[in-house]
Amino acid sequence: MEDLERFIERFSGQNRAYGTTEVVGLREDGKKKVDSYVQHGEPTVDLWQKHLDGEEPSLGIIPITDDNTCRWGCIDIDDYPLDLKAVNSKIQEREFPLILCRSKSGGAHLFLFTTEYIPASLMRIKLSEMSASLGFASNEIFPKQSKILSERGDTGNFLNMPYFGGEDTTRYSLNKAGEVNSLTQFLDHSDEQQLTSEQLEKFKVIKNEGEVLKDGPPCLQFLVTQGFPQGTRNNGLFNLGIYAKLSNSDNWEAKLEEYNREFLSPPLGSSEVLTILKQLRTKEYNYKCNDQPICAHCNSGVCKTRKFGISSATAMPSFGSLTKQNSNPPVWFLDVESNRLEMSTEDLQNQTRFQRVCMETIDKMPPKMSERAWQGVIQNLLDNVTIIEVPKDASIEGQFQDLLEAFCTDRAQAQIKEEILLGKPFVEDNKIFFRLSDLEAYLQRHNFRQFTRPKITARLRDLGADHSGQNIKNRFVNLWSIPTFSTQTDPFDLPDFSQQDPI
Repeated sequence: MEDLERFIERFSGQNRAYGTTEVVGLREDGKKKVDSYVQHGEPTVDLWQKHLDGEEPSLGIIPITDDNTCRWGCIDIDDYPLDLKAVNSKIQEREFPLILCRSKSGGAHLFLFTTEYIPASLMRIKLSEMSASLGFASNEIFPKQSKILSERGDTGNFLNMPYFGGEDTTRYSLNKAGEVNSLTQFLDHSDEQQLTSEQLEKFKVIKNEGEVLKDGPPCLQFLVTQGFPQGTRNNGLFNLGIYAKLSNSDNWEAKLEEYNREFLSPPLGSSEVLTILKQLRTKEYNYKCNDQPICAHCNSGVCKTRKFGISSATAMPSFGSLTKQNSNPPVWFLDVESNRLEMSTEDLQNQTRFQRVCMETIDKMPPKMSERAWQGVIQNLLDNVTIIEVPKDASIEGQFQDLLEAFCTDRAQAQIKEEILLGKPFVEDNKIFFRLSDLEAYLQRHNFRQFTRPKITARLRDLGADHSGQNIKNRFVNLWSIPTFSTQTDPFDLPDFSQQDPI
């Protein structure tokens, strides 16, 4: 049990929900097709054991807790094909405290562990910097949120755990030499690599960044210190030219030539430099954030804080993951600029409503895009949506049923049928009779306003209720009747205090 206990402790996280993933086939792109769900409840020891035994569905853990802290995080590299040993070598060269594990689809999960719970925001910042440094800036970071809306039923996103199948796993980790770790070796390795909160906060991702381009995009700052990859020098110098125009408008052309000599190896020829100069003279350009080499090292959150970075006023906010709470109506949680936003279906459909939510929650109004482009963004989010299955008693239908039962059983019941006119339910022949208006008033008093009258009547019929008219005190009264609710008949077992010693 020692390794099992260590494994559970190493990946401690959210304790009221977990994830399950089951492989159901292959997608057209060759990746595994899976069914993934967030389940309510604590991940039990039995679930962990089944995961290590290789019993599907495999287990996923949510790193962020309800107080917005975590003890581990992960860079999820979803690029295929991926040379795991080459990525591992990059990690060792940069002396990053990361452990590489192969993911279920053949990508990589780069884990960072801490000795204590730390703010999720700090974990995300450091992992984003490391991801940009490794050239995987576009890949997801876990925890996906700095804060979750736990009071609204939000759970955060889960990550599939390594070592599914124990020692016979394809989700193994690599040691510093690039060799496969056993489960025990992985746990020992993670013990060695974990950092304290203070150590992580002080950890410098780019060791020699100095003062070069400190007020510009972090992608360019990284590339001028590490070198531009072959085949990207033209685009690299073009982006350096944009920085030069923004930071040194009176002397930007001379600066561009200086950057060419200083940062490009070998420097571009005079004709190539002249072409770039002509392009930049003709119009105002923005950084080519979606093109290599800078897209691989993008850190937009930091870039927007830099004096000569991308403009936060005109840039579209970065979207993270989308989560759907399967209630009725559904509730959506979307990560926008690392903020967790709660939205309705209409908020996602309508850009104006989406802007309003952003203004009210993160004090920003994103620029509008074409309707077609917006639909593409939303569809892409829906293609990767995480589903939270809502417990019955937490759903709107469940809340209604609980209140209906309370209305029928918890209040003073009518002793005679005439007392129905006083708003009391009446029991006769294993049925409970009541007026709809009295039920509606009860629901209102308990702040339940999600159902209209037609919805209430439809739900009553779903629960086996009937409608009839009866004469009570010479008045025709519309009544609803529903089968009586089961009640506890056996007494509670109470402790016997008679044998206890007196205090």
